[in-house]
Amino acid sequence: MDDMDDMDRARAALAAGAVTACLPYLTLKLNWLAGGHLGIPEGSPLRDGGAALWSVNALTVAMDATVLLLVLALVRPFGQRLPGLLLALPLWGAAGLLGPIAVAFPLQAVTGVLRSGGGSGDGDPGRLLEGWVWTLVYTGFTLQALALGGLFALYVRRRWGALLRSPLRTGATEGAAAWAAFAVAVLAVLPAAVSHTDFALDSGGAGDRRIVEATFAAYTVLAVLGTARLLHGGTPRRSRARLWPTLITAGTASAVLACWGGWLLLGSLSGGGRTVGQHDDRAAEWTYAAQLLAGLLFTALLARALRRRAAVRSARLRAAASRAVVHRADAPRPATGRTGSPRPVTRQAGVPEAATHRAGTAPAATHQADAPRAGTAQAATTPRAAAGRAGGAGGGPQPGGTPASRR
Repeated sequence: MDDMDDMDRARAALAAGAVTACLPYLTLKLNWLAGGHLGIPEGSPLRDGGAALWSVNALTVAMDATVLLLVLALVRPFGQRLPGLLLALPLWGAAGLLGPIAVAFPLQAVTGVLRSGGGSGDGDPGRLLEGWVWTLVYTGFTLQALALGGLFALYVRRRWGALLRSPLRTGATEGAAAWAAFAVAVLAVLPAAVSHTDFALDSGGAGDRRIVEATFAAYTVLAVLGTARLLHGGTPRRSRARLWPTLITAGTASAVLACWGGWLLLGSLSGGGRTVGQHDDRAAEWTYAAQLLAGLLFTALLARALRRRAAVRSARLRAAASRAVVHRADAPRPATGRTGSPRPVTRQAGVPEAATHRAGTAPAATHQADAPRAGTAQAATTPRAAAGRAGGAGGGPQPGGTPASRR
């Protein structure tokens, strides 16, 4: 009971944290949609972004509002009855979009402190937003990522915990089709990986930009290695490696590739990304599209492997249940009388088992032909002399031919 109370308190605290973290971003976006300029300095291109930027802001408001619904589904009982895909898709999107922010922003904050605050850019008239807006929004995003991650961990532990705690090694690798799709995904993500790595190693680039690019490069490597490890079941052996660390790492990294590839491609094609300084040339668009394709392929391979594991586990559980039913059917059943009540099978010393009577029935007279003879004097065998107590020790002939007349 105490453990359940602790879990409920943890869920409530995480849900409150996630909702609170959403409010600043929603407030700013709603103000901008209404025509306000809260946190947007004079001279910023965001003051005249046009219809494309307005549409992007509306889309992000809808996405952040979805987080509130997702939190509700993760903490309320009805969420356990929802189809898994209905929760998996928004969680996948949230992990993909928030994952890089939750890693890169704390690193940027630490390096900014180490640089003694050298360059927030508040005096630059061409800056996009006030410095406090970046801090407030990205702090909220980081808290959202942590709170949603905690809620998701508690949710899957309750609903799919047995599957996620299953061994990573299954002894069976995926087929040729799965490995062919994996090879296509690796080739598709290669241009993005090279681009992220090049910017991350550029010594002349801005420190914050290098951190962001290094984060994306790390997620690319994790997606490739994690997916390959899951597809290769390996030789089964004694190992404590469980499924869930590899699955969550590879799943999050794949979502990062797909979601950010799609988001950057949308910004480039719509023109909204140009306002915030995004590269939108033809080569960049092909790179974003290839990254999106790679992320989707990695995610599909992970989902396929997880579905197969779940099917194998269900089949094993059904087989175990069937064996248990057969075992119960083959087990010896207690002897029953005519009325169906069990009768004790007891035997008096020296009395054959065939001579015992059924419980609950009157003792029958022993046939005279079955009675032993002693010389020429043969007494008529009576029921009382031929049988003992009903359901107790049996009467009938004993060795030596003497009728059983004692108890």
